[in-house]
Amino acid sequence: MRPLGYPGIRTAVKASSDAVANDVVQQDRPYLCVAYDTEQHMVQPLRVAAFVAGGPIVMYAASQLPEGRGTLKTLTFLIGAGVTAWSAYIWKKADAEMKRGPR
Repeated sequence: MRPLGYPGIRTAVKASSDAVANDVVQQDRPYLCVAYDTEQHMVQPLRVAAFVAGGPIVMYAASQLPEGRGTLKTLTFLIGAGVTAWSAYIWKKADAEMKRGPR
């Protein structure tokens, strides 16, 4: 199987149609998700960094834009808020699925 540049990903069809699912995958079977150890040690920390630092830094950057750039200021703030909210949401969903374990 060829790597896609994302840790632990293999190409194929996912067994579940859910956005976040807890599928058991054989190594010789292609899939589009990551193993628990990859999720816990690589992907989840990136999500934490995104909602703890990345999004808030973008929101702060928006606050530093000049008042004359209102549309840019608003859009930049909303993007930062979106990164924060989405990363926290996906972190929580993935964490809950890993705690449930394979089904």
